[in-house]
Amino acid sequence: MYHCSEMYVGTMDFEEAFKVVDTAVFAKRKRHLKDIEVAILRGSWQGHKYHEIAEAYGYTVDYLKQDIGPKLWQLLSEVLGEKVSKTNFQVALERQLTPNVIERIITPNSELKTHHCDWGEAIDVSVFFGRIDELATLNQWIVQDRCRLVTLLGMGGIGKTSLAVKLAEQIQGEFEYLIWRSLHYAPSLLAILTDLNQFFGSELETLPTTIDLQISLLLKRLRTHRCLLILDDWETILRGGDIAGYYRQGYEDYGEFLKRVGGERHQSTLVLASREKPIEVVFQAGETSPVRVLEVKGLKPKDAKQLLATKGLYDTEKKLDELIEIYRGHPSALKTIATTIQDLFNGNITEFIGQSSLVIGDIFSHILNQHFERLSDLEKTILYWLAIEYQPISLAQLKTNLGVGVSCSELLAALESLGRRCLIDKTTSALIEKQTSCCNHETLFTLEPVVMSYVINQFIEQIVQDIIEAMQANSIEKLGLLRIHALVKEDEADNIKAIQVHFILTRIKERLHLKFKDASRVEMHLKNLHSLLRGYSGEAIAYAEHNLLNLLREMQ
Repeated sequence: MYHCSEMYVGTMDFEEAFKVVDTAVFAKRKRHLKDIEVAILRGSWQGHKYHEIAEAYGYTVDYLKQDIGPKLWQLLSEVLGEKVSKTNFQVALERQLTPNVIERIITPNSELKTHHCDWGEAIDVSVFFGRIDELATLNQWIVQDRCRLVTLLGMGGIGKTSLAVKLAEQIQGEFEYLIWRSLHYAPSLLAILTDLNQFFGSELETLPTTIDLQISLLLKRLRTHRCLLILDDWETILRGGDIAGYYRQGYEDYGEFLKRVGGERHQSTLVLASREKPIEVVFQAGETSPVRVLEVKGLKPKDAKQLLATKGLYDTEKKLDELIEIYRGHPSALKTIATTIQDLFNGNITEFIGQSSLVIGDIFSHILNQHFERLSDLEKTILYWLAIEYQPISLAQLKTNLGVGVSCSELLAALESLGRRCLIDKTTSALIEKQTSCCNHETLFTLEPVVMSYVINQFIEQIVQDIIEAMQANSIEKLGLLRIHALVKEDEADNIKAIQVHFILTRIKERLHLKFKDASRVEMHLKNLHSLLRGYSGEAIAYAEHNLLNLLREMQ
């Protein structure tokens, strides 16, 4: 607890004042001050005007002056028991916050709770940007609605872990126990349960040896105490190469653990951070259910600009908005790209954006590699087609591209799985039915720009590898992706075909030239492969002939 007797009125600095005010607000309203409120307080303490605070923190003047500011001063007026405004904020504190008044404000009726915290492998979030809306939503779900199970879902590097730590810091006062654990090294459920039950302390001399009894013992603790458990890196215990959400062999008991924590009555909350949605959460979650899911997206532009500023990139070229939009505010991507822009382009954002394709740094590629390696073959095929199309397409269009070899049920299951992995975007398109003049909304599927660029790169690498193997084996059986995907779709609009030629066909040609060092030799091999197609049925060669002819034209 903060020792108020150590504060001397008239000599307090902002950090001292902030600690007391934040604690007082929490005691009255059961919430901590928001980042934007702290920004106004700090600026007011330093004598800055609203326009100076807005410029420093990336907000609009009207938003601070007409919305957040008045609400903040009203809040502090209620907490301090006298009229507080921007101009008298510091004076009011120095007049009111003597040790006895501080004690009265902070602990009006009872002593503060005693907390038992084990932060485990939780990261430092002293540098944290934005997420005001997400934190407010999670606070509502956990503190007000008393949700039993909350999942933070999102791509790698999107900021799930940072958000979970910041959330835990803000709401820890609501709980008797706070425990953070990472599943990064995929511990067994029995090991996790034993660890948790030992932390709580058990009246039993020896803990149960079975998982069911250990779960029951933990749930007893969750019923008798208000506990916040955070389990990070949940995806490490889920299996790859298959539909998302199911468990690796030997880890199936984690599913039963989630069922019981989400389904049985208790007064605690388990927070998961995961790149993939567990199947139990899929079935249990709902808007009014005690089990809920928050999909973590990229940072808002003003928050992303603050992040880029820490990497030395500022809005001098008016190009930051475009850069942030390209990467959808993805924090890890922006950090990586900012370094690339500084190192290779001397901080010139315009020059970087002018490149012919998105640049994905080694760190961010590593994150996407981890996602891609976990996909089933059908999921990879779907991503390839979405990248080739380069624009949102309907379920019917996607089914046509995949052909008769994939059933509707298989396609829907794969799309749901990609959604649980946060790898596809969905949008809607209004369709007008001529006969009825009715407007129906059709769901369209696509990829975010960075994911699309990555998938195109993977597609090109695999196509080139398949062609080389086919050349070496002198067999069309090795053509792989070249048989089941069109490099350029003839029925597309001219602008889309031009994109497919530029981003796919031309780059395949360049990679083959780089490999063989002789354009005429590459052309000879491609002609030979084309001749091998004679005698095969159209179904057997699929897109192979069309693709080889397009590559030969590009060579010439």
